[in-house]
Amino acid sequence: MRFGSVDASRERLESLKSSGLLGDAHGIDFDRVTELAARAVNVPVSLVSLVDEDRQVFAGACGLSEPLKTSRQTPIHYSFCQHAVNLRQPLVIPDARKNPLVAKNPAIEEFGVVAYLGFPVLGAGQHFYGAVCAVDTVPRQWREEEIEVMRGFTSIVSALIEQHLGRVYQKLLTDVILHDLKMPLGRIQAAADVFAARAGELPHGLDALARSLKGSADQANAMVGTLLSKNRQVGRCDDLHGTAQTAAKLLRPRAEEKGIQIRVDETAARIPLELPDRVMAQVLDHLIANSLRFSNIGEVRVRIKRIGEAAIIDVEDDGPGFQAEDYPRIFQRYAPLSAKPTGGEASSGLGLSIVKTLLESEGGTIVLLSRPGESAVFRITVPVRRQD
Repeated sequence: MRFGSVDASRERLESLKSSGLLGDAHGIDFDRVTELAARAVNVPVSLVSLVDEDRQVFAGACGLSEPLKTSRQTPIHYSFCQHAVNLRQPLVIPDARKNPLVAKNPAIEEFGVVAYLGFPVLGAGQHFYGAVCAVDTVPRQWREEEIEVMRGFTSIVSALIEQHLGRVYQKLLTDVILHDLKMPLGRIQAAADVFAARAGELPHGLDALARSLKGSADQANAMVGTLLSKNRQVGRCDDLHGTAQTAAKLLRPRAEEKGIQIRVDETAARIPLELPDRVMAQVLDHLIANSLRFSNIGEVRVRIKRIGEAAIIDVEDDGPGFQAEDYPRIFQRYAPLSAKPTGGEASSGLGLSIVKTLLESEGGTIVLLSRPGESAVFRITVPVRRQD
């Protein structure tokens, strides 16, 4: 038997299901929000309830007893929150036993739900996904300040959901773009293979460019393939020195145009890393390219060593370095820095922030070692892979 009727419009239900919030992999700590809400209004139970077609799912919960604490859901006819969704406005119930909308709800007898205060929470496309609520086991006249407090917590939950939906959309968009890149990149790689195979027949100078083009095409295709892969273990860096040498080789034609040498120090032993090879390649590509962009003399040096369970990579150039005012914003996105490209190149102001984000997502770090006015020295620290 069903008590009341939930908004079961196809659009709302599809939006809720596609949001990823009904599972437990969304990464949002709704439990913390409900814990704070319960303390703020002095109730035994607070919930973030998502109202599906035949059930309500507690994405956030504080104060539940078993079996609800483990199951974190009930059939829909136990739901008070469905009415907040249907009404599209706050639901304030001092005593559920006397309220005709919910008086026959089995949650009153089975779970002791007597007083209820709930606000519908907005998801995508103006659809209400569920409600943020406070529950008491005794009759209660909800004060105006308590209602406003719950309104505030609902605003927080709504903002968290909005941020989550933005990440979901960006991931979908990225997957589509990566998929669509495969065909043109395949054509570029095919052309690069032809040029590289006939590099010996090309005029002097173009042969190195042809090989560099093939290396770049191979790298781009590998990056797209790895990004599309669901298995993060695929493509881990097996040889840090080899990855550094490859990055240097791809950038040498650009360096030679500016009269700059790229030197990668030799290492005594192979150093395998925990992070994917594509990440290490991107990091080195950004740092070496950055050094070339802001230098016009000398060389770029890449030094590699292992200390315990970490690999240390220093990237140093002979450029002008940074000024004191640059240091607080060196890794910020779009931050204007004092140094200017020396060959008319464009600088997006994103390279160093991308490097920092890539490394930190894989347990690595980057710091600027050099002092103001000195040539730039960046130090990367990344975890070494333990022997399998």
